[in-house]
Amino acid sequence: MAEDEIKKIEEDGISMLTRDLYARDESDEMKKRTKDLLTPKQPIVRPEAIASKKPGLINIMDARARRRRAIILWGCVALGALLIFGGGVWLTLWYRSTNQVNATHINLAINSPAHLTAGCVIQYSVAVQNTSNVDWTAADVLFTPPTGFVFQESTPVGQVSQQNISASLGSLAANETKTFSVSGRLIGEEGETALARAEVSISPINYQKERITASQTATTIIGALPLDISIEAAKSAAVGERIAAIIHVRNLSDIPIEGAALKLSPPAGMQLAVEDSGFSPDFSVIDSFWKLPTLKPLDEIVRYSVLYVNGASGDRRELGISIIQQQKDRVFTLRDISHVVAVTSSQLTVGQTFNKDVSSKLIVAAGQRIDGAVQYKNTGSTGLTDAIVKVKFEGTGLDPATIKLTSGAYDPTTSTITWTAASLPALKNVLPGSGGEIPYSFTILPYDKFPLQPNGKNQQLIATASLDSPDLPTPTGQARQVISDRFLLPVQTGILLGVDAFYDDGRLGITSTGPLPPKVGEQTTYTLRTRIGSTLNDVESMKIVIVLPDGVAYTNKMYKTIGEADFNDRTNTMTWTMPLMEGLTGRATPPQELDMQIAITPGENVRGQEVRLMQSIKATGTDSFTDGVVEATITEYPTTRGASQLNGEVE
Repeated sequence: MAEDEIKKIEEDGISMLTRDLYARDESDEMKKRTKDLLTPKQPIVRPEAIASKKPGLINIMDARARRRRAIILWGCVALGALLIFGGGVWLTLWYRSTNQVNATHINLAINSPAHLTAGCVIQYSVAVQNTSNVDWTAADVLFTPPTGFVFQESTPVGQVSQQNISASLGSLAANETKTFSVSGRLIGEEGETALARAEVSISPINYQKERITASQTATTIIGALPLDISIEAAKSAAVGERIAAIIHVRNLSDIPIEGAALKLSPPAGMQLAVEDSGFSPDFSVIDSFWKLPTLKPLDEIVRYSVLYVNGASGDRRELGISIIQQQKDRVFTLRDISHVVAVTSSQLTVGQTFNKDVSSKLIVAAGQRIDGAVQYKNTGSTGLTDAIVKVKFEGTGLDPATIKLTSGAYDPTTSTITWTAASLPALKNVLPGSGGEIPYSFTILPYDKFPLQPNGKNQQLIATASLDSPDLPTPTGQARQVISDRFLLPVQTGILLGVDAFYDDGRLGITSTGPLPPKVGEQTTYTLRTRIGSTLNDVESMKIVIVLPDGVAYTNKMYKTIGEADFNDRTNTMTWTMPLMEGLTGRATPPQELDMQIAITPGENVRGQEVRLMQSIKATGTDSFTDGVVEATITEYPTTRGASQLNGEVE
């Protein structure tokens, strides 16, 4: 119904009411009409209004409204769920962060000096702090000191191994700190950086099976130890001229120095005359050093050395001198200096050969015959009169009874052969450019004549030849120049090798079985024994190869005193190896032994004969003193007759 029409009807109603108030005397018909007008009726809808009505638009709007309400409702639900989930995650993370432990909660620090003088005492302090909110039931520290560290003490007391120091700090409460201290003496070279490392392993109280670790390192730069080394020696010398050197070592620090050694490092063309009476004793030829006693603050030690140089005029020979300390498997150089000797020309030359070898060193064997010769020549411009030639022997190895001379004489009190013009007229006047050769010979001692004690190993014979003449120059303030030549004859060890076979009744370890004498078609077992030793020096990489003949079988039973043994069935070969066989084994100590049981089953073709039990044997190794290869074999092999003299032939 249109709005204007509704308004008009309302106005008509009001008019009727007014009329009723002012016209009460109206007829019944009028009153009825007035009552009908005042009674509410249904709205009047005109046809044109009904024709223009659009119910689809109203439905769409209602649907959109409902959809908006649903979206808003579900959005509120989702937002609430998200807030609940986010809050739960945050609470979980917060709980885990406050109740779980990881490596970041271990605050580990190592306190140590940045610089330290070598040989001084150093203290490391390892601080461990629990920065978590959880108590730790255990905290263990593993401290790895730098190379050259000599342990003294730790707090708390730790367990010291070859590489590490470990200790337990016990339990640590949240935010608690505990300290592990280690002190000791640190040895090192100047400018070296010493690296220390600490590793901590902890277990939280809420998960005690878990082990969490953290590590830290610290460095210290090592300064030089205040040591003073000086040498008094000639700065020039002729070939073969004896050079006396005095070495002074003084401790300028305020701490004692223990376990040090004074090392000499001569170059090629320079030799140390260790056997010279002027050379300080207790010098290790192999290590080339003296072990020094404890050097207290301001203490001084003196050592005497004797040198010889070789080479052409103008050559320079630099002797290295150092103070070293060995810690575990490393050698530290605490201080080193050098001394240079210039080779000068001489008015004469002296040289030696042994078995025609001119290298100044010849490896010899016990019992070997040696042909020696001394060569001399006047290289100056003036003659030399009344020359005297000497060869002095030092060390061990000369058999004086075997010396053969065509001239000259041997003095057993000084172990010296002397030639003068009395027995060799050519020495009366040695003209410029002239010279000569003096031959002689001798034999090296047999090995059983070399001493066993106190130093039975690493023997060598040193021959020093010299020529003296009153016409040789005499430097001002020094003794007359005597030209000499040294020749080294290190004695190589020999291998002591022996084999035998026997029928063992069980008293020697491997019981033999079978008929004796052996019978055709029946098996008999024997023990094949190999014994080996070294006459003088240690032997490295020793290997013994034993080959059995065809028809001789290994029973897989053996006994050995050292090393490893392996049998090859295809080659019928037993290989016995040992990394090191001590020198004097078989002389000062019992020989090393390998017993292996073998078996034979003779055929008709050997009836009435003895059976050979070994085809061959060979022993090889390296002499640790001479670095030469040594080997041994035998020519007579054990047989059944040797195993049992009365029952050796096959029946």
